[in-house]
Amino acid sequence: MSRFPVNPFLLVIFGLAVIGLGYQLVTDPFGFLMYILVGTAVAAGLYLLFTRVLMKRSSVNQFQKTAGPKAGSGRDAASYKKYQKAVKQQNKNKSSQKGSPRTAGRRRKDHNLTVIEGRKNRKKNRALF
Repeated sequence: MSRFPVNPFLLVIFGLAVIGLGYQLVTDPFGFLMYILVGTAVAAGLYLLFTRVLMKRSSVNQFQKTAGPKAGSGRDAASYKKYQKAVKQQNKNKSSQKGSPRTAGRRRKDHNLTVIEGRKNRKKNRALF
């Protein structure tokens, strides 16, 4: 038995496609060649459009969002520096606190799981698993 069953509808569609391509190759080989070349050119153009232009543009935008403003951009750079100082100050305040947050009296919550007694000697129906 095959691991992947073949759908008869798809088999008919692919069969008709092969017959159509064979017929076009026999009756009009130049038209078939042009059809293949135009399809390849369109596919290559779409591939280049997505990989070179659109993906590059989106990755640059993501980088600029995470990197912060550039140094020579005036007011934005000054506010970014103030933000960085505030973050460093907060980090210093957190590190100067005594002890870690875990040792400050925190305790794990008890779980609310219970054991359910059942028939342990019953055989399981393996057809359902």
